[in-house]
Amino acid sequence: MYRHQDPHAPLLVLAFGGHVLAVERRTGKVVWKQKHEPYLVRLLFAPERVLLGYGKELVCLAYETGQVLWQTSVPVWIDSILVDGNEIFFGAVGEAGCVDVNTGALLWHHPFTGMGTSSVALGVPGNVAQIDRAR
Repeated sequence: MYRHQDPHAPLLVLAFGGHVLAVERRTGKVVWKQKHEPYLVRLLFAPERVLLGYGKELVCLAYETGQVLWQTSVPVWIDSILVDGNEIFFGAVGEAGCVDVNTGALLWHHPFTGMGTSSVALGVPGNVAQIDRAR
C-alpha cells in the first residue's frame, strides 16, 4: 500500500508530452498510462493520489491504478500549484483559489481585483510553491 511521503513507494510517475504514466521503480515496467492534453503538466501527490494541473484543469488519479477519480476546471490558467492537507491551492495572474483534494470541488476563488496581474507564489509554513513561469 502506498503511503504519502514514503521514499520507497513502488511507482515512479512521469508526465511529459501529454502522457502520464507510472512505472515500477526497480524494473521500469509500465503499470498504467494516461493521455491528457499536451500542455505542460504540474505533477503533485496527495495520499494515494496523483494530481495533475494543466491549463485550467485539475485531474486526480489513483496512484496505484491511474484511474481518474475526478476532473475539474478552475477559473484561471494554473501557473503555481500547492497541495497541503485536503486542499489544492492554485494561482496565476494575480488570482488564487482552492479545490478540495478529495472531491475536486472548487472551495474558493479570489481575483484580488486592483492588485495587479503578475504571477503568484503560494505558501503555508513548511510548504511553498514558488512562481512557475515555464509555460
